[in-house]
Amino acid sequence: MTIYEIINKISNGGMDELFSQVYSESDSEILRQRARYLNCAENFSRLYPLHEEIHIFSVPGRVEIGGNHTAQQHGNVLAAAVTPDILGFVAYHNENVVRIFSKDFEHVEIDLSDLSDIAEKYSGYGALTAEIISEFAAKGIICSGFDAYIMSDIPVESGFFSSVAFEIFIGNIINNSSDKRLSEIEIAKIGHFVEQKYMEKEIGLESYLICAIGGIAAFELNYPHNPVIRRLDFDFSKSGYSVCLVDVGENNENFTDTYKEILYDMKSVANAIGVEYLGEADEDAFFDNIAEIRKKCCDRAVNRAIYFFEENKRVFLEVEAVEGGRIHEFLELVNLSGKSFAIMLQNMQPSLKLALSISRRYLNGSGAVRVHGGYVISFVPDYMVGNYIKTLDNIFGQGSTKAMKFRKGAAGELYV
Repeated sequence: MTIYEIINKISNGGMDELFSQVYSESDSEILRQRARYLNCAENFSRLYPLHEEIHIFSVPGRVEIGGNHTAQQHGNVLAAAVTPDILGFVAYHNENVVRIFSKDFEHVEIDLSDLSDIAEKYSGYGALTAEIISEFAAKGIICSGFDAYIMSDIPVESGFFSSVAFEIFIGNIINNSSDKRLSEIEIAKIGHFVEQKYMEKEIGLESYLICAIGGIAAFELNYPHNPVIRRLDFDFSKSGYSVCLVDVGENNENFTDTYKEILYDMKSVANAIGVEYLGEADEDAFFDNIAEIRKKCCDRAVNRAIYFFEENKRVFLEVEAVEGGRIHEFLELVNLSGKSFAIMLQNMQPSLKLALSISRRYLNGSGAVRVHGGYVISFVPDYMVGNYIKTLDNIFGQGSTKAMKFRKGAAGELYV
């Protein structure tokens, strides 16, 4: 479709059904997405007015429901794709250049005629993009060029990992330009490899996988490069609960520092036991030898190891509850996971503790609440969402609390 056909279709409500499937069935959210897509289309048209055939891509953010911070120790994780996404309008061409503009990410321009010395020529998202293009080329999928305008609803530098979604986004664009296609899992592995190479972040492969496949899935990471993936056939939108994100305004550097501490502590306990990762450790042997392990590691590290063993088992209980349709049991497990996370794992900022306390008081036994990536995530009964948002916004500032849904569909091109 041309950009003008797409703009007309959006304006006339022709994409409302798609919006209801990808985002939410609420009238207000459909209207918001109309405005958002029109904004993206108009910016694309202004930057690249000569293109005829336009493609729309969307990649979701993600949350970890269970197994937070267990992935790097080869543990188990329950994760879900969420409706905040990276949205992009894209046009392919044969100019041997990639141009990406955005108000949310730095400008990217890649010369495709020479992809050597990427680290010297590019930095940040430019380096990520160039390396992803290079990795696809090594697999026989050659990018001849494209122009894109993108915008993101995913909190930047958060536990939602906007950079992960960006890399899956670029991978999907390249993948869809060729008759030879890689699988979602292969795209996720390319993104994971590139992130580790250029950003040096300890992000697990499961983060890439859930952004790529969508829905809710459990991951067994005994062999992290080839995880066992268990997709859960459950429509959370029909459960009667929404997921709310509370941004308490903390500097995410605090979260990053704690994250590094957790990795270090868990690794130290694993090494004290004589293994490389806690996922390889015998749990009974760990508890039998805590007195000796304490002599080698600090008590904080031992406590975090206990969290790992408990959370690793809890993931499977959450999966069984979801698959059995036992939503209240699932939410009880999420609450247990959140409390364990707060008490045993993370050095939590006072504002996060306050948001947890207010949320628990407001929910009064309904739903669930936990911390995720420097934010508070709450499972709120649908009928309470409006007042919950008002209550938290009144404390932490207007717009600090947002409702979202789990995204059922996978990432990629939206066929309109």
